[in-house]
Amino acid sequence: MNARGIRFWPVNTRPPNPPRPSRAVGLILALLTILVHRPSQAAEPVSLRAVPVPGAQGIGLEYRTADRLIAAVSTLDAAGVQVRVPDQEWSPLEFQQMSSNHLGFTLGPTRRHGLVVHWRLTHPTPALVQRTLEVTAEVPTRFALRFAFTPALDRAVFATFSGPVTNPVTADTVRGAARTETFPVALARSPDTVFGLAADSPGLWENRCQIRVDPTTQTLEVLAGDGRDPYPLIVKPPEDARDTYQYQMDGWQSLAAGETRTFTTWIFASPARNHYDAQVAAHLAVANAKGWAGSLVEAILRNTSLYLLRRNLARDAENQPRDGRYIFVSGPGYGWKQWVSDGFYTALGLDDAEKTIEANRAVFWTRMDYEENAQYYLIWAVLMKRAGGTVNEALVRRAYEFIREHSRDGFYIPPPLPGSPNPRGWKTYHDVLLYDHDDCPTSNQGFHCGALMAAQELGLGATDADIETAIRAYRSLFNEERGFFPTSRQQHDTLGQDTLYGATLTYAVFGAKLLTDAQVLTHVRTSEKVKTPYGLRVISQADGSLLPGHSGVYCYGGSWFLNDAANYLLAGVHGLPAAEVDALLTERIAREIATTPAFNESISTVDGHPHGHILYSWNSGYWWLRRELRRRLHQTGPDPVNQAIDARYQVSRMDRFLTLDPVR
Repeated sequence: MNARGIRFWPVNTRPPNPPRPSRAVGLILALLTILVHRPSQAAEPVSLRAVPVPGAQGIGLEYRTADRLIAAVSTLDAAGVQVRVPDQEWSPLEFQQMSSNHLGFTLGPTRRHGLVVHWRLTHPTPALVQRTLEVTAEVPTRFALRFAFTPALDRAVFATFSGPVTNPVTADTVRGAARTETFPVALARSPDTVFGLAADSPGLWENRCQIRVDPTTQTLEVLAGDGRDPYPLIVKPPEDARDTYQYQMDGWQSLAAGETRTFTTWIFASPARNHYDAQVAAHLAVANAKGWAGSLVEAILRNTSLYLLRRNLARDAENQPRDGRYIFVSGPGYGWKQWVSDGFYTALGLDDAEKTIEANRAVFWTRMDYEENAQYYLIWAVLMKRAGGTVNEALVRRAYEFIREHSRDGFYIPPPLPGSPNPRGWKTYHDVLLYDHDDCPTSNQGFHCGALMAAQELGLGATDADIETAIRAYRSLFNEERGFFPTSRQQHDTLGQDTLYGATLTYAVFGAKLLTDAQVLTHVRTSEKVKTPYGLRVISQADGSLLPGHSGVYCYGGSWFLNDAANYLLAGVHGLPAAEVDALLTERIAREIATTPAFNESISTVDGHPHGHILYSWNSGYWWLRRELRRRLHQTGPDPVNQAIDARYQVSRMDRFLTLDPVR
């Protein structure tokens, strides 16, 4: 089991590498593949609106597209929302009053079980209905909510984000459920149109967010709590090396007297030919509602951050609350844990000041004294300080003293992690890769240089000489004979593709080049000659082939998007023409999202399929890195990479929102 809680079994076979086109031909093929001519016959635009209908149960809601009724007023819950309190069954909320303005209309208030409820509906786009339930407690109250949408479609295919379902399915967004989904969306697709019901972030719903899809009744549901009795959620050693995370979870929302909470769901419609289109439509709907309508790439990455946000309900081994209101998890399977690096990159993707501050506050020491987490924390502290935030002075000083203690002649030598199953592992983000106790992994060294710059800016005592010594050490790792950066100082002939992303982050934050132009460009050109059809292997033999016993997934030769993208971004900083950088990034993104519109934990370099968590946390940092590097390089105007991906996946921008226009 690895440090992040998933089992992996290396395969002791090494398939032959397929023939690779030359670099120039590969770039041309990538551009031809992506910048295709779009046939003229696109799907008809789809609209969707909520219509209030007075009735015996109060004001009900029906949903229409053009002149067609898609969902009639339900006889079970006219307004489409039910409430439950302990020791009682679900019952519909009934609304007798309505007010309206130019944005939409509001049902209520209505009172039930000591709760005062307003139900606001707006139309952010012509095919998107935003529904916000505002709940205020008059007395302390525990409750759960159920939001429903029942589209009447012929020959409908029902699905969660992960894929179609034929039987009733319930999925949760927290670990411990029989089925989990990162993206809480329920889908119903006719041959040419998809209708969906999506929830807001579980982090905004006290981590109580479930979805239900019932093909037998054609019902899509989102639940903010399911009324379950208390149950434990625990992560403890040996699954985590030494930390215990625990929380007594239950199925109820809880409000104190006078406290208010809002619950937002979205109903959307879009043209769609298949499940992939439906997934894209879900991304675009949420991004449009949130104002992230720059491109499909931005939508996917920032939605990933949104749906990995969690309320920090975890408690330590002494059952004391952890600091920080929010954390960012790497994926539902990892439980309550937030690595510094994942919290850092995912917060940058969400770009929400409150969530960033609280996720930063949630960091504690034993999440920092291994891998490159202490270095990330110092860099994060600089960004916090620049934004006017409060820096934890004691913790940044401890982080600085730690990295100085483990530096020798400018090299950062990560210590073994107490409690790890292999003392040679858990020394870099790619945790199961092994390094001797006195070795310097190249990937950590880039972050180490940036961390020293951060320490200097934070006034911790790092000098110009310290920084220069670390940069010289980093440059000395380059294998001149083979023309690449190796995975570590002692594994000099093993090619590493996580070796440049620390330098990329350092340039984004400080505008400083750590490596020479020749080193970066040579590494990238060498890597392009030996890469697989599915991206760069995070670690491989010098000729790009798999190491003995490696399978081509995860750390065993898988391709990790953020590593590859950072290589190309850094090459642009060091002189690779922008058009070549754009073509390489476009090709790599197309490989990443070929199976699912998601940036994954890794993809297989043998068959290209995603491996590990789908919608994986740290990739959200690409959105920020790309933006910052374009700004530093004075690249203005629309991002050519985003434009190329939008064209390939038939996404268009219309009046400040994104639409999917698939060809018939």
